[in-house]
Amino acid sequence: MLKKYVKVIYMSNNKKALISVWDKSNLEFIAKFLFNNGYELISTGGTAKTINSYGLPVTDVSKITNQKEVMNGRVKTLHPKIFGGILADRDDKSHIDDLLEMGSTLIDIVVINLYPFKSEAIEKKLDLDKAIEFIDIGGPSMLRAAAKNYKNVLALSSPRQYESFVDLFNTKNGEISVNDRLSFAKDVFRLTFEYDMMIGEYLNEDTSSPIDKLSMNYKLSQNLRYGENPHQKSSFYIKENDSLMWEQLHGKELSYNNYFDIESAISIVYQFDGFACSIIKHANPCGFGIGENNFDSYMKAVSTDPISFFGGIVAFNNKVDDQVADEMNKSFLECIVAPEFSKDAVKILKKKKNLRLLTIDKNKFLNNQKSGLFRSVFNGILYQEHDRFIKQSSQFEVKTRRVPTKKEFNSLLLGWKLVKFVKSNAIVFSNNEKLLGVGAGQMSRIDSVKIAISKANENDLDLSGSIMASDAFFPFSDGIELAAKNGICGVVHPGGSINDQSIIDLADKLNLFMVFTKERHFYH
Repeated sequence: MLKKYVKVIYMSNNKKALISVWDKSNLEFIAKFLFNNGYELISTGGTAKTINSYGLPVTDVSKITNQKEVMNGRVKTLHPKIFGGILADRDDKSHIDDLLEMGSTLIDIVVINLYPFKSEAIEKKLDLDKAIEFIDIGGPSMLRAAAKNYKNVLALSSPRQYESFVDLFNTKNGEISVNDRLSFAKDVFRLTFEYDMMIGEYLNEDTSSPIDKLSMNYKLSQNLRYGENPHQKSSFYIKENDSLMWEQLHGKELSYNNYFDIESAISIVYQFDGFACSIIKHANPCGFGIGENNFDSYMKAVSTDPISFFGGIVAFNNKVDDQVADEMNKSFLECIVAPEFSKDAVKILKKKKNLRLLTIDKNKFLNNQKSGLFRSVFNGILYQEHDRFIKQSSQFEVKTRRVPTKKEFNSLLLGWKLVKFVKSNAIVFSNNEKLLGVGAGQMSRIDSVKIAISKANENDLDLSGSIMASDAFFPFSDGIELAAKNGICGVVHPGGSINDQSIIDLADKLNLFMVFTKERHFYH
């Protein structure tokens, strides 16, 4: 609760405070404090009416400018008499003479906050014609003017500053130091920068052409224990005007590596309807299943690689219940992510002290996938769109005489959705219910095929009737021949090699179907 304002007159009665706020939180507190400490209150429109309702006298800005508000309030404070009063250097006689000549007055404090562009325009998804009405012009201009003249004028740009300002004022008997004024000025320039960035991002949202100049405005969310390795420092930053899209219900703080694995795990399951479960280790899927419920999908995911899943990140696309929670508690897991957990599930899983439990807002997560990826290289930044959305399966092209059945097509679609989350060169084997084998990160595609087959065999998973998915085309026949010997029924890959026709002919010879997606999914 705000402290009761101190009714002490520190300053002479010719001091003036200009107040114009959209957010009227604690307005009564700051207005009464300033008035009771000798400030004449100057205000505009709705703010003036609100201050009047507190029983305080207020001078309408039009009395100073001799100009009424025009254009439905768009122009009210944009006037030389106002800006002169804010910008005048008290130590420069010519400034004071100019101010007297124009019949204006010095302004000592400005209390201003801005139109809520984020909550009104962005979050309500207003079209441009309506959104521009929430672009503040006068507010940022007056704040910047006050901040520029910080040696003479103090700028309060948020209701959150009112109490600290009052404490400072009382502690120093109204004599706010230049350093303290500069601190408030820094807040102003940070605020107006963020405000303009937010508007710029909104206006650039629907453009398909590259942005000529890139400005990034992120705030520190958390210092992490360390980076990818213990000797590396690490932090997590979030967009200045954004909030976390997850809630951590339990467990240790997230590590640097957790962030990557969680994003991959949840990205996979949110591609699927029904009950889906993915397991990630070191940014690669080591398990995936679709089932009748979360318990079923989890057991299928675990069976992909019953050894490697230990210490993994598990994600679901549905509410986690007590049945699957009991099963997961039998194993060591780093983190479990889902849209929701039942109360009983949380109670069960909290028995593991360090197990991280996170809920993630699905809509916010999927919307964020449109924002793209940035990566620092040399003295620059690379940008690319997220590779999270695949072409419609109707655009796939069957290249062989054999055509996949509906069940086989579901298998290839599942494999194709998974292979793009495996480090290149990437190979996966799958059926229509689960991931059967993974070959990741090899320099030759045939080695990835060999590893995927080896992992399936190690885990007693039969590849008969499965499909093989590849993140890029097959330049040679060796991978397909080896997979065919292990019982696959078909292959899905982008195509695009100069050897495509010979690969298609081989598939026909082996009685395999082959589907070209015409979309590559390298992942580094």
